[in-house]
Amino acid sequence: MKNTVHHPIIISRLLNRLLFIILCLSFAGLTARATHNRAGEIVFRHVSGYTYEFTLTVFAYTGSPVDRRSLDIRWGDNSVSSVPRAHQEVLPDSYYRNVYTALHTFPGSGVYTISVEDPNRNFGVSNIPNSGYMVFSLSTVFRIDPNLGANNAPQLLVYPIDKAAVGQVFVHNPSAYDADGDSLSYELTVPTREKNTEIEGYSLPEASDSIVMNAVTGDLIWASPVQTGIYNIAIKLFEWRNGIRQSSITRDMQIEVVNTSNRPPVISQALARCVEAGTVIDCELSATDPDNDHIQMTASGGPFQVYPYPAEFTVVHNTAGSVTAHFRWPTDLTHVRKQPYTVTVRAEDQNTDVKLVAFTHFDITVLAPKVNDVKAVAARKSIMLTWDASRCTHASGYEIYRSIGSSAVDPDSCAGGIPANSSYVKVGEVSGRNTLLFEDTNQGKGLSPGTEYCYRVVTVFSDGAKSFPSDESCATLASGMPPLIMADVVVIDENDGQIQVAWLRRPLDKLLDGKTGPFQYRLYRQTGAQDGERTLLYKTDPPNTQLIDTLFTDEHLNTLTVYPYYYTVELWNMETGNEFLMEENETASTLYPELAPTDKAITVTFGRYTPWINTRYEIYRCSKPAGDTCLFADFVYTGTASGESYTDTGLTNGQRYCYRIESAGYRLIDSIRYETVNRSHIACSTPLDNEPPCAPELAGTSRCTEIANYLEWTFNPQCMNDVRKFNIYFSSGEEPVYTLLDTVTDRNILHYLHAENVRGCYYVTATDSADNESPASNTVCLDECGAYELPNVFTPNGDNINDVFKSYNPADVRKVNMQIFNRWGKLVFRTEDAAINWDGRDMDGKRFVPSGVYYYTCDVYEERLTGLQIKTLTGFIHLYYNENAVPYEQWE
Repeated sequence: MKNTVHHPIIISRLLNRLLFIILCLSFAGLTARATHNRAGEIVFRHVSGYTYEFTLTVFAYTGSPVDRRSLDIRWGDNSVSSVPRAHQEVLPDSYYRNVYTALHTFPGSGVYTISVEDPNRNFGVSNIPNSGYMVFSLSTVFRIDPNLGANNAPQLLVYPIDKAAVGQVFVHNPSAYDADGDSLSYELTVPTREKNTEIEGYSLPEASDSIVMNAVTGDLIWASPVQTGIYNIAIKLFEWRNGIRQSSITRDMQIEVVNTSNRPPVISQALARCVEAGTVIDCELSATDPDNDHIQMTASGGPFQVYPYPAEFTVVHNTAGSVTAHFRWPTDLTHVRKQPYTVTVRAEDQNTDVKLVAFTHFDITVLAPKVNDVKAVAARKSIMLTWDASRCTHASGYEIYRSIGSSAVDPDSCAGGIPANSSYVKVGEVSGRNTLLFEDTNQGKGLSPGTEYCYRVVTVFSDGAKSFPSDESCATLASGMPPLIMADVVVIDENDGQIQVAWLRRPLDKLLDGKTGPFQYRLYRQTGAQDGERTLLYKTDPPNTQLIDTLFTDEHLNTLTVYPYYYTVELWNMETGNEFLMEENETASTLYPELAPTDKAITVTFGRYTPWINTRYEIYRCSKPAGDTCLFADFVYTGTASGESYTDTGLTNGQRYCYRIESAGYRLIDSIRYETVNRSHIACSTPLDNEPPCAPELAGTSRCTEIANYLEWTFNPQCMNDVRKFNIYFSSGEEPVYTLLDTVTDRNILHYLHAENVRGCYYVTATDSADNESPASNTVCLDECGAYELPNVFTPNGDNINDVFKSYNPADVRKVNMQIFNRWGKLVFRTEDAAINWDGRDMDGKRFVPSGVYYYTCDVYEERLTGLQIKTLTGFIHLYYNENAVPYEQWE
């Protein structure tokens, strides 16, 4: 046995080293939870597919010994990344601005909560109890939905740090700019601690009057601070597209309230502007300071972020107590969008005691210029329109509007399009910037001959923006000869029905002038279809030269169940040896109701094909019990319509209702107005519940420990009355095919747990008592669980407890490339088996390795909703107590 000599110098060095390690560890334990976080937010931008870039900005206290070179971001899909700091900026008043950026690819569509936690907040926050011991956390919730398109978070252009003065109104605006043109809203919320839990005991700062957030402009107005101190306020910014919430960003901001005699500057108010793209906006803004301090004036907002042609803001005059700046923005066609651009102007005095700030903002709406060169050309029964393409390359299509006769419009200078009080009505639309042709057939019913129709075209954009309306272009369809003026259903009967047809002689004067004739009218009837077989009903016999206005009664018809009837009048020159049709003829149909039954209502559409214009329709409903024959006298007045349809409501489902219509209209021929009244056939129908409920709004999370996905949906209470059940549809993600997973039959249950599954896509529908199924909800894809994990300890000592190093959740892993090294870098184990199953033996000599710490790298090939994903895991394995192991020193 060897004797061991303990040299006192060696012992002393060992003790000093041990003490140093203990002190370092103690200091690390303190600084790891040091107080430094003051404010921050998380924003994002879309890169491609399901990949986004996130920017975490944290404002920290410079006096803290902690300097976070990296922070962990939780992605909401059961994964975490350590994100290195990309930039650090030193700001006045003991602030660091730390910026962390990272890319992350999500498994599929869904709603994700991105969060960060870091100990701790700074000490001394007056409205957060024990703030120095409170974890600082931030979160952003955002939606990935291919149906809504790619999304980028709004940029917050003003830092979330500010100063206020006791007794003076404080205003702050984050100057949010959304490059996608989505609409924004704001509200106050509660700051959070770990696990995004609201801080208990938090309260808004005390105010002499109120502290409010303007939901539309984003102005935070504190009227007024009462006590000095440091205060934190959390603002939640919502982003909306097509009425659907796209994201919510929780911004934690810090305000220092001081007691000072200084007063903030006063800024002149700028007016909102609405301009046509290409307009150069030039204006001056000024600020004054009541204490005659110098003022630093800056501006931010959307116009400064666009490319090309961003705005410029230049200070042109700055003396003690006043400042003037010049704003200039050469707007461009690429700037056209529905949402206005907001310019936020900030004036900060340079007081030596404390610097105070004033804000103002104004909106600029950029509209597309009008469409040029609109041309209307009349055809036989329609009008063809053409126009030049919009100069805006991001235009999505055009809307076409029509007016009877010329009509001036006074367009809304801030909304574009045709104003609601105009005589112009929308008659069609086309998709695509280069679709430059539209035929107006009056929805297949034909336009009225002899009537002047005028048109305007409006450019539309995918976000709902509209251009200024075009100049009008007009055209008139030539009247056929002779002109028809009536097709009136006089008697309703299955065998002895009658229809009166009338036409005019007077407009024929010019046509007949200089012709000797004789002439002949010929009246034809077609039944059920305009291109059906023609039946000659009447002709002038013998032909003569004395043509007159004619009223003809067509008798012995089935006007009860057969309709409509079409009538055509022709004018013939019957000169011996020279017989010919003298002019294009006209066709007119009888009026008939087209019924569309719905839930407790019937919509009556006015079917007809006529050369005259109907201006008013009176709708009559049969008053007799269902099943009885209804004559004209049995119908009672129900309502009046000037459009193309009328909806009769308050009906009883399952009961039969019958309707007829009476129209009033006119024809303009040679500047003379001819009035006409026509009655319709009768049509019957039965209302029924064929209206589906509203679509639910779906959200979902994975419960990994339960191996289940939890779905939860919201539903508009106004649509709940008739809902009977909810259907849950599921797709495994391998194929985009959805099948019915289950049905929730209790309409008051708005959640569902899908057990034994943690990966897939879902949507939910609602079904009513008549088995009408709603449109599908939004799709939610969940792939948060099944995350492949490796333990960090195992004990291969033969006791059958933790003897083998195994992975967790290997089911969705196709293979791995696992390599384990000892402390000298020697490879001791390798496998592609996802389960790993290392028993502690060296792969070369098959001997047990000794206790110690081993390092591993593992490339994991994992099946996710987005396909095969490869990720790399690294870490340490602590192997304890292997009595069978041979020390490395004794290995050959």
